[in-house]
Amino acid sequence: TLLYTIKFETMSNATNETIEFLVPEAEIFLGTLTLLCFLIGAPGNLLAAIYFVQEHLSNARNLKKLYFTELYICMTTVDFILTATLFPIFENYFTTTRQGQLFNNEGFCIIWGALWEIAPCISVFLVGILSISRMLILVKPMQALNPKHLRCIIGGYSLYHVIVRMTLWFVDRDPTGTSKISYTPTAGYCYFSPLESSLWKFNAYHAGVVLGLVIIPIALSFFISLLKLRESSTSTTTGGNSFSRAAQRQATMTIVIVTLVYLVCNLPVFMNYIFYTHIIVTDNEQWEKYYKTYSGPFWGHYVWNLSYCVLVALNAAANPIVFYLRMKQFRDFIKAITPTKNSISHARATHMPALLLKTKKTSTDWN
Repeated sequence: TLLYTIKFETMSNATNETIEFLVPEAEIFLGTLTLLCFLIGAPGNLLAAIYFVQEHLSNARNLKKLYFTELYICMTTVDFILTATLFPIFENYFTTTRQGQLFNNEGFCIIWGALWEIAPCISVFLVGILSISRMLILVKPMQALNPKHLRCIIGGYSLYHVIVRMTLWFVDRDPTGTSKISYTPTAGYCYFSPLESSLWKFNAYHAGVVLGLVIIPIALSFFISLLKLRESSTSTTTGGNSFSRAAQRQATMTIVIVTLVYLVCNLPVFMNYIFYTHIIVTDNEQWEKYYKTYSGPFWGHYVWNLSYCVLVALNAAANPIVFYLRMKQFRDFIKAITPTKNSISHARATHMPALLLKTKKTSTDWN
């Protein structure tokens, strides 16, 4: 088919294409942006993961707190993986010709591509669980949240993606011996692309659902949570424990902001995948128009790179910033491990782990 022919022509010619469509200023800007995401996101998510692990150990008997700490641990761990593996992307941008050394190494490309085939899908899924879980608590305050169920859901979803990728990898036939995870300057990153037309279509549909359409239930839970927050704000003077309500409202607002950051960063991704999937299910003439559009100076060299890499990195790097601004305990944790002029001399007389354990415990503002 024309769809299949164009796809092969695109892959085979990509490494030989001219880079005249790339804008050096845009490459430097995107390289700087992804570098900042790396410098902020990797240590920020690592510290957040350590903090939530400590909170998990100190709240072992509270199922609700355990549920959200385990969810945050998973989120920060996946976001750490995403931000910590950004170095080949900004290295690629800074060459201004997208001929970085790392992505042009086949072994590295396969490992990086396999990791990024799964990690963004899990990251989106975890945001969905976070947003929907908070919505359920607002709609049904007595709703029980079991950490065991959460582990089964996250573990099962992660295993599903591993099985799907391995199945596509081994079922797809590769008579040429070409790696199925490859790099092209047009895309600007390493990605998996089945060679058989039917499997390639399935892969495209699958990505459209798990990275594109998933935004719909997340957006719905986001707006329902906003409505419930508005309702609760009008009844703050009617009985109950006002301190507990304030803590719950604080926790809900944190999750709402995390979800909003996700929606802002992923709306272009959603629109891109919707357009992409729509064209695939239509006729070949539409695909040809789509291909010509995406081969243009901007669309062909920036849309997929922005939606698949840059916006994902921006989202992952923004989350620890939200945690720091919204969670007092996390701020106390960061301050406790941040050296200052006074703390340096104080640390010589006191053991640092003891300082971490003295982080003030207040009513939970994240669960």
